Amino acid sequence: MIIGNMKEAASGFGRYPEAVREALEFLRSHDFTTMEDGKYPIHGEDSVAILQRYETREPDSGKPEAHRRYVDVQYIVSGREEMGWCPMSPELKVCDPYDQEKDIVFFDNLIPISGIELAAGDFAVLYPTDVHRPCGSPEGGPQQVTKVVVKIAIDHMR
Repeated sequence: MIIGNMKEAASGFGRYPEAVREALEFLRSHDFTTMEDGKYPIHGEDSVAILQRYETREPDSGKPEAHRRYVDVQYIVSGREEMGWCPMSPELKVCDPYDQEKDIVFFDNLIPISGIELAAGDFAVLYPTDVHRPCGSPEGGPQQVTKVVVKIAIDHMR
């Protein structure tokens, strides 16, 4: 996992893989406050941005998830959210089997759990070995969040 802030990372995009740099440049160069929720292609089906708005929920009410075919770049446009995280391990118990069409598997819990608060301008790059539980309410209660998730195909990461 990589955690960063768009302002601080802008000068150092060169150290990221090319597909991640492409995603970060897309995120940096668009005003998502004027765009409608939905999918926006970056590099065909190999890299797609999904703009979404929602209210955060109790952190432990969501199921931890992981992906096999895509890397997530989760970027907070506005608001704050708590994201639970842990590395993939044999200790994790699958509660919903892998859905190949949606490229997602759900787990009962995070072992061990780490909490990360993401605020406007922050991003997280999550690889298939990063089990995560996004959309949690930070301390202080539910937040309205605008977030863009860029899905980058693993094959495009070369």
